[in-house]
Amino acid sequence: MRVTSSSAVPEVAGASRVQRNNERLLDAAVNIAANEGWAALTFVRVADRSGLSRRPLQDRYADASNMMAALWRERCEPVLAGVIERSLAASGISSSGSSQAFVNELKVVVDPDESLRAAAELLMIAQFDSTVREAVVSTLGVKAATWCDPASADGDAAEAGKARAAQNAYVVSVVLGLLVFGRRAVTTGQNFTEPFETLYRALHDPASPARLPKDDFAHLDRPVPFETGDATTDALLQSTLDAVGVNGYDQMSVDRIAQGAGSSQGALFARYPTKLSLFIDATRRQNGLAARINAAAIGQLEQRYGGGIAEAVAIREFQRPFRASLRAITLEGIRVAWHDDDLRQAVIDELAAYEAEVAEADPSGYRSSGWFHFGFAIGVGVLILPILHEPCWRLPYDVVTVSLLATHAALTD
Repeated sequence: MRVTSSSAVPEVAGASRVQRNNERLLDAAVNIAANEGWAALTFVRVADRSGLSRRPLQDRYADASNMMAALWRERCEPVLAGVIERSLAASGISSSGSSQAFVNELKVVVDPDESLRAAAELLMIAQFDSTVREAVVSTLGVKAATWCDPASADGDAAEAGKARAAQNAYVVSVVLGLLVFGRRAVTTGQNFTEPFETLYRALHDPASPARLPKDDFAHLDRPVPFETGDATTDALLQSTLDAVGVNGYDQMSVDRIAQGAGSSQGALFARYPTKLSLFIDATRRQNGLAARINAAAIGQLEQRYGGGIAEAVAIREFQRPFRASLRAITLEGIRVAWHDDDLRQAVIDELAAYEAEVAEADPSGYRSSGWFHFGFAIGVGVLILPILHEPCWRLPYDVVTVSLLATHAALTD
């Protein structure tokens, strides 16, 4: 039957119903992404949670990846971009700011709402899903480029542009790190006010950029020294991390792990009852070893060049493009721990043990649990920023790291 102008009212009503259904589907997807994660973001689960059939999803999206890309663009990215933009404005780097406003904005991501938690999930899986990655890079990635690229200029103006870009990149990393690291229950109740206020002061008194030493942190590119006493177990643990770095945990197969270790599924299951138990053990061991090895490498640089320079070198080396797989392994361990109680507890216990070691080894240098977790959050954030803007590794982060340590020292003397 031919549609005439008399059908205008029903068409409007129909459009309204379509929009309502779309909102219900996105509401359901946000809830699942925030609380259950990547593996649960299927048409079946979203349709069930929304109370609709799968047909509306199939009509809108070619597959689950396209659904997640739409979720990022329509719901998650605007919320996360808004927090970052307000944090940069409150920092006063490029305009008038306020210490209290800066603290308040950063506290938003320490205790993130559902939309921000969903944003964190999608940002992490962008490392493994090309459709989601394109959505992330074409939206928040474009904004990150404007924040973190030095302005085109010569001489002193060019140096000032690099310094401002590094300051912006550091703040973006702090927001991302607090969001991702802050989802761990261990950060609940931590007092971050002093670190946030100290960072605000440091951003207003940046150091002059220096020529950083060429130390390349070669230890990052060697196999993890598991040394369990069983060569097959060591190989399985390393193969697990290698597989995760390429495809992520949810797409990692037991068969690929066994093949990568030069072993068999039988040998794997003789040692670990499930894929998850293997991943938990690999993550727990890797976290414990990495924290101590990295601290030793940074400590050696600190003795030669000072703490601020050492921290800037560490950021540069972790952000180098060829270490994307290494970053993915670390971030995937964090992401999966959001949704699995056993892995989350293993990570919390390992971190608590390392914090106790730090406090015992240097009681006078141990600043507080808030500072300890703030430092770890920064370490996580600098791993995430290259997902958005790969050239960030070239920035002179020492303008912030040197000033941050000097500002803290001045405030505590």
